[in-house]
Amino acid sequence: MKENPYSDMDEKAYRVAYLIAGFIRHRLTEKEHDELDNWVTESDHNMQLFEDLTDENNLAANLEWMDHIQAKKSYESMQQKGAFNSVSKKIYNRRIWLAAASVIILIVGFFIYKYSTSKSGNVNDINDIVNSDTTLLKPGGNRATLTLEDGKIIDLTYAKPGVIEDVSGAHLSKAADGELVYDGNGAAANAGTFHTLSTPAGGQFQLTLPDGTKVWLNAATTIKYPVAFTGSERNVEVKGEAYFEVAKNEKQPFKALLEDSTVVTVTGTHFNIMAYQNDKDAQVTLLEGSVLVKNMNAETKLEPGTQAVIKDRDIVKKIVTNADEITGWKEGLFVFHDAPIETIMMQIERWYDAKIVFKGEIKQLFNANIRRSEPLTKVLKLLELNGYVHFKIENKTIYVLP
Repeated sequence: MKENPYSDMDEKAYRVAYLIAGFIRHRLTEKEHDELDNWVTESDHNMQLFEDLTDENNLAANLEWMDHIQAKKSYESMQQKGAFNSVSKKIYNRRIWLAAASVIILIVGFFIYKYSTSKSGNVNDINDIVNSDTTLLKPGGNRATLTLEDGKIIDLTYAKPGVIEDVSGAHLSKAADGELVYDGNGAAANAGTFHTLSTPAGGQFQLTLPDGTKVWLNAATTIKYPVAFTGSERNVEVKGEAYFEVAKNEKQPFKALLEDSTVVTVTGTHFNIMAYQNDKDAQVTLLEGSVLVKNMNAETKLEPGTQAVIKDRDIVKKIVTNADEITGWKEGLFVFHDAPIETIMMQIERWYDAKIVFKGEIKQLFNANIRRSEPLTKVLKLLELNGYVHFKIENKTIYVLP
């Protein structure tokens, strides 16, 4: 039988220790980065352990502690007490595993860190995430304001569920789940009355228009619409990003007007519009049905799985291979497939209401699937795992470094 000084559990803990120590010193291969990424995303416990052990403040405290004790003797003492004895692969004590992993990671990390910094004399090589006040950059949530025809502004973030009073006589209410709903009653009396729903950076909201069309608004988005569709067309104006599930009505086409005068015409379909002012190109992506995208110079008809990119008044039609990357935000996800860091940080900027500053060029493309409810530090840690990018946070500014 092959001798093995470690139990299965010890081997895994030691391996994780090696990977995290390598991460701290930026010494992991691409394959090792993937291995560490898989372990970190395996559970919230692993993520918390990773965050604790790579946190700059915690690391400094741990090193100070290890300077005053004999870490190796402490480890051997725990061995003698049976803390690392082999246990069943099916059932084992998580607390023992975490204790074992923590001690080994601290030991291995300490010696690698101590050895390398003593040679270079530079303790600033650890490009860890530092945030003077993590409460400043929280993930977004259901936040929006409603502007009525008379100029009155209602903060829907704090409004209680129930009927919303409007002097124009429009019938609307905030549902128990937070959605803003119009029932379409009294349509004729409300002809020519418009409302505007706006989400801030770090906000999202859901809306049901008077014709039954459902709209999801992403962060920093505005939609202006009539409280009743009484004419031959159902027209709305959109700035930012919104996902539509249009109620079918071939006799009354639905038109979404963008700020650059592009018109998206549908009768009943599911599509996503992304048209932020600070984006170079606007995008219309079709998931179901058909739409016509038209501006003063060009037009194109989309089929499901295709996208219209509006570039300098021209319209370019593309095949969409990863629709989840387009609509993931609606499902509460950041989804990236071979995405440049600029694209990723633009989404983070809007969702966490942050300012982004690039401190160097990063050519690597990224793949990730991360819940938008995660704390910013966790999102950035996951992006850092490939070793090609690092972040530093100061107040509400995120610095992006190679």
